[in-house]
Amino acid sequence: MASNQQFHSRKRRNIISEINITPLVDVLLVLLIIFMVAAPMITGKVDVNLPQGSKENSDKTETHSFSVSIKANGDLFLSDSPVSLANLSSRLLAATNKDFNSKILVLADKNLDYGKVMEVVRYISSAGFGQVVLVTEIKSND
Repeated sequence: MASNQQFHSRKRRNIISEINITPLVDVLLVLLIIFMVAAPMITGKVDVNLPQGSKENSDKTETHSFSVSIKANGDLFLSDSPVSLANLSSRLLAATNKDFNSKILVLADKNLDYGKVMEVVRYISSAGFGQVVLVTEIKSND
């Protein structure tokens, strides 16, 4: 009878060696939702009156992008922080960690002089960035 009790006690002590991934999946889903909500808030929001464009030329790529905004009065912003034209190249190089494949989005007010916009684009290009994109508002087909 003692041997029968030893057999049952051994059977009860078996350890289950499976990994329970349910808590990991729960945490990952919560983090995904947090980043989906927080990502639009991270991008800079400088109030710029953009010109109208069409949907045909808009493409979605997975490269990192940084925004350079030019207000109607000529004020220049890198993301949300003000920057001078002379410091634009060095600030872009620092912000992108010298990643020249980063996409630089230029948001310029539609009432701004075209020469001012092209001067900013020239500074960005001379810093070594090849992907400079002029951003427009997509007009609705109402």
